[in-house]
Amino acid sequence: MNDKKAKSRKRALVPHIIIIVGLLILIGMTVSRRKPPRSQPIFPRVLVQVTEATVETRQISIRGHGTVKPFQEISLSPQVSGRVEWVSPDFAAGGHFKKGDVLLRIEQTDYLLAAEQAHATVAGAEYALAVAKANANIAQEEWQTMQAAQEQLSGIAIDTNQIPDALVLHEPQLRRAEADFASAQAALKMAELRLSRTVITAPFNCRIKNESADPGQLINTGAPIATLYATDKVEIEVGLPMSELLWLEIPGAPATVKLNLDDNVFVWNGVVVRSLGVMNETERLARLVVQVENPFVRLSKYSPELNIGTFVEVEIEGRRLEEIIPLPRRALRENSNVWVASEDSTLDIRPVTIERMTPTEVLISSGLTSGEKIILSSISGAAPGLKLRPVHKGATP
Repeated sequence: MNDKKAKSRKRALVPHIIIIVGLLILIGMTVSRRKPPRSQPIFPRVLVQVTEATVETRQISIRGHGTVKPFQEISLSPQVSGRVEWVSPDFAAGGHFKKGDVLLRIEQTDYLLAAEQAHATVAGAEYALAVAKANANIAQEEWQTMQAAQEQLSGIAIDTNQIPDALVLHEPQLRRAEADFASAQAALKMAELRLSRTVITAPFNCRIKNESADPGQLINTGAPIATLYATDKVEIEVGLPMSELLWLEIPGAPATVKLNLDDNVFVWNGVVVRSLGVMNETERLARLVVQVENPFVRLSKYSPELNIGTFVEVEIEGRRLEEIIPLPRRALRENSNVWVASEDSTLDIRPVTIERMTPTEVLISSGLTSGEKIILSSISGAAPGLKLRPVHKGATP
């Protein structure tokens, strides 16, 4: 009985012993625990793409577009009427002519006869003039003879300053003959001029745009028979913002005309010759005229001509800027600032002076020095002193 009581007491003590041992272990672990070491928080540097500022001399180039137009274009009309006798084989749309080449001839028979008649009239007037001069000389001599005889008979000296009547000396008849001769000569010149106008020639180096005259056709004075345009030069009207004109020398700025055809670029040299002084009301652009010489001379065997009506790109050479730092447009921040990665790789917000800005580039004239690292990346919450990890444009971070 006593053994059973002793065993039950022991069993009752086991939980208490376990609790006591657990508390002792917990106390021991708590006492022996080490405090974790304290560390300062590490803020990572911001990875940014940079490019190096380089001082350059930059030739300003201004681009525009325009349509090729004739330098000269006229409507050709005959100055005399008649039947078309002959037409040049090249007198057709697209035909080329040099200055003075014969385009067509009008039948000359009527004009030849008129010229011959005028020659005869001149000959008759010349004869009448010669007779009038002879009669005037004879009248002058007779007057002098009569005066000498009268002086001899009367014994009184005659006043030598006495002027006889004009009719006596045949002066009106002489003036009439001279007028008739001059009129006949003028009529002859007119007849010869009209005869020469039966041959119609090219007024300048030209190409035929369209024509409406054929052999046997009766054409009238002043009626258009063809449209011609000059081939020595063409003009291109280029629209540019008014602000761009400040960079150009007008007239005289060199220009390059480009034509893109199937990934091939053909180039002609030109020059700005004038400003039209008119703003385009729709686009609000100023109009410049670029002139190109010899546009129809092929640059190579397979190159095209610079045809009338072609839409082309025009690049005009502007002023030259010295000691300029060009940067990509995305490097420019608000309020004309640029972000610079300083030598200790921290952010420096730098105000700069902008000389010129294009859709892709900005030209800085002051505020930066050569060799500085210009940040191209966007940074959220950018502030001066921000720590950076610069990587040059195109490099692998």
